[in-house]
This record gives sequence, C-alpha cells and structure tokens, in this order.
Amino acid sequence: MGECKQGQQQQAFWPELSTYDDNRSYLSANFHSIDAAISHYRTLAHSKSWKPLKGRFLLREGRQHAQVELIRERLRILGDYSYDHPLANQRFFDSRLTAAVITFQRRHGLKVDGIVGPNTRKALNITPRERWQQLLVNKQRALVDRVAERPDYIEINIPDFQLRYFRNGEVITQMRVIVGKKDRPTPVMNSTLKALEVNPDWNVPRRIAYEDILPKLQGEREAFDKLGVKLVKGWHEEPNVVSVDELNMDHFYRGELAEQHRFWQPPGASNPLGQLKFIFPNDFSIYMHGTPGMHLFDEPRRTFSSGCIRIEDPMGLARLLLETSEKPALDLDAELETEAASISGLPGNVEIFTRYRTAWVDQDSGVLQFRADIYRRDPNELAQLSAAQQQEPADTVTN
Repeated sequence: MGECKQGQQQQAFWPELSTYDDNRSYLSANFHSIDAAISHYRTLAHSKSWKPLKGRFLLREGRQHAQVELIRERLRILGDYSYDHPLANQRFFDSRLTAAVITFQRRHGLKVDGIVGPNTRKALNITPRERWQQLLVNKQRALVDRVAERPDYIEINIPDFQLRYFRNGEVITQMRVIVGKKDRPTPVMNSTLKALEVNPDWNVPRRIAYEDILPKLQGEREAFDKLGVKLVKGWHEEPNVVSVDELNMDHFYRGELAEQHRFWQPPGASNPLGQLKFIFPNDFSIYMHGTPGMHLFDEPRRTFSSGCIRIEDPMGLARLLLETSEKPALDLDAELETEAASISGLPGNVEIFTRYRTAWVDQDSGVLQFRADIYRRDPNELAQLSAAQQQEPADTVTN
C-alpha cells in the first residue's frame, strides 16, 4: 500500500500513534478481536521498521544464511516464533524456525512447507503499517456486510478460497473453492439457494466463447475437439447441434435467438460444471458447481474460474442441503447415473454470501489471519475510508 505522502491527510485519517500506550508483548498471533489486532499493529507500525528480505532463493531447515536471523526476529515480532532460548548460531535454520514458518504460512494462506521462498518472503516483507491498514479496511467490511437473517447460511470468503456452511450458527462443513481470475473476478453478493441442477449442461457464455474457445477452433482443431463443446444453432429445449464448419460469425452470439450460433457442452464427466450446479438468484449470472479439474484444489492460490465458484465437494454439500427438505429426498446417485439433466428445488431457507476479507481474527482459535488481496481491492477501499474519516471531527476517529 505504501506510505501516505501527504502529511496533513495522514494526520486526519490516522490517529497520532504516540497517543496510544499499548506496550503489550504478544508471544502469539492470537487476539480476542479485530480491534485488539488493530491496536497491536498500530503500535508495531510506530515502533518497528521493516528491511526488505531480498532474493528469490529458498531457505529451509539445515541451511545457514545471514537472512535466517532476520526471518527469526521478524517471526518473533509477528507472534509466530515464541521460543525464548539462547542460540549458538543465529544464522542456522533449525527445526523451531521451521515450525514458526509453518505457523506463519498457515495463517497467511500460503503453501505450508516450512520453506522460505519468494511467496513467504513477500508476505514477510509486508510492513506492520500496511497490515494495520489492511485490518482497518477489513473491519469496515465486516461492519457493512449484510448479516445473515436465518440460522442456516453459506459463506464464501473469496481471498481465502473457502466455503463454510453454517447450521444454527455452527459450521457443519467447510471446503476449498476456486474463484474468478483477476480479470474475471467473483463478485461480492448476497442471495438464497433456490435449486440444484443434476448433470448440468453448459451454455458457454459469450466472453468465454470468444476469448477461450474460439481461438482454439481457429488454431489447432485437435485442441478444440478435446474441449468437448459443440456448435449449436438457436435456443431450443433440445440443442440443435451443427457442424463447426457451418460457423457463421455474423450470427455468433448475435442477432435473433433462433439464428444465433453458440457453443454448448452436454452433460458428462468432462463438463466444466461437473455433475452438480447450485443455483441462486443474482445480477451476475454466477452459480456454484463441481468440476472435473480436482487437482486445482491443491493450489494455494485458486483463481482459475471465469467468475463462478467451483466447490471441492458438491455431493457432500448437496446431501446436507437436501436433508433439511420437507419433500421426499432426491436420490442423487440414481439421478447421476441417468446422465440426464434435471433441476430440483432446494428448501429455500439457506442464504449464501460471498465476502471479500483479507484479514480477520478466527472466531474459534483467535488466530489472526491474513490473505493476499487477489483483486487489488484493499487500496481503493482504504482511500475511501480515509476520505470518509477526513470529513469527521477529529475526536470521532476511534480506529
């Protein structure tokens, strides 16, 4: 985020650091609230300066390097390294430092391997002041986000790539998700789950058709054939499949619906939507679905979709949702075996929220969590928060 260059604006938004007397020494990254974390990082921003850890090389247990001493001290300040014992060699990467790196990586959403590489080094280089600002932005998000009106709801934190299903206020399941790319972001929204589509077909959206699929058709025909998509004409209950040699660019996603040429993919194991699709009303044509690309869930940064949300265990979630229905239970296994597309209503009492939180305190463990700002939203919202607070009387600024 960088330092504020205009001193007067900085003073108007940020309370004078020296007016806060917070000399607590946290030996862990645990806090009872986000306000406590804000207070602590405010103090760190005033008292600690960060020297960048340069380089893209790997440091791991058993190695010796001058940077190891800096890493250990930084992790101590951040609360991930709590060992207080004399060291014969400050530059030696020992098992205790490995454990501290793992703790740091886990609460920053990084690959958990105990190795300090480019991504871990980048997270360690973020200054206390930047973290303080990040916490302030996320506190404001929590204040303005709509609160669930029902005890059953699904919450997806986009930067955390996680879905959590709450029933009566308790998490009954959670799973990894894949969200939109930077140029096709998953939006923040509120809705209610309405229907479950079994064996969905895929009506390829215009943008994906033009940007992702058409270039393959115009290039290597073999690459296009591997996708499994078909060219269809018009919009009918039973798709009218035509040869791709008949593609008419004048009607490609253009003109009267009956004349349009478009891409479509039938249900099946290779369908990008997987075998289940979760439908909820929204203004963005977004839905949740399965995927045949299960290997992508092992990636720590999961921005691979075109905006929709791919979920790790669609069958598990569907069964949990259906067990609350007053109607006879849908036999998912039998429906899937037919490979025919069908839509079934859901109870309609489960809200769904997509959030954008890059910093929070875990309610159960109290561990402070940070995530990468994958869509670069933090700086803009920080500027808006700064502008709003500049308009308030100085004695009303309490952050």
